Amino acid sequence: MTDSKTFAYIRVSSKEQNESRQIHTMREKGVPERNIFVDKLSGSNTNRPQYQLLKTYVRKGDTVIFDSISRMSRNMDDTKNEYKWFVDNGISLQFVKEPMLDYDVNNIENDPVKKAIPDIILTLLASFAEKERLDTRQRQREGIDAAKRNGKHLGRPKKSYETLSNEDKQLFHEQYRRWKNGEQTAVQTMNNAGLKKSTFYKIVNEYESLLTAN
Repeated sequence: MTDSKTFAYIRVSSKEQNESRQIHTMREKGVPERNIFVDKLSGSNTNRPQYQLLKTYVRKGDTVIFDSISRMSRNMDDTKNEYKWFVDNGISLQFVKEPMLDYDVNNIENDPVKKAIPDIILTLLASFAEKERLDTRQRQREGIDAAKRNGKHLGRPKKSYETLSNEDKQLFHEQYRRWKNGEQTAVQTMNNAGLKKSTFYKIVNEYESLLTAN
């Protein structure tokens, strides 16, 4: 049998969103750049160019890493079908945020109860992901309607240190540390953190002000 390969699939919901954090995670896991497939599309269905291309590349014995089960799909039936497709084709799966769903085709348990556990968890997580997608759409519609009624301007809030998610803050802290230690350039740091130059220096100033205040 030929040597197995490791691939990664990354999805962000729109062209405005940045995939840098997920790419950084996959590089940390040793996935070669050429084996990382990225789509900037909704996860409401699996008709995504890079995802479908990935499925033509993988072979029995390979491994595919996802940041989360929701990156595979946000539709419950699609998620279960796609998970089954990989398993049926002898491909191992890893999920950074949900390791309980990992499936290693080279180490399959004979215990039917243990084998059933990932399927049960998968069904639960897929249903929650789909509900979250539907709830988010509903909240967006309600928010837009309320803003229009109040005559408010609709637009994305400006990014700052305080508006970063906990995950993005953790990534920023790590990249900031490497930059200050001389391990990488400012350009490499802002690229790894997924920030534009002006936003990067703005967040650096805010972060350093907080450090000084503490």
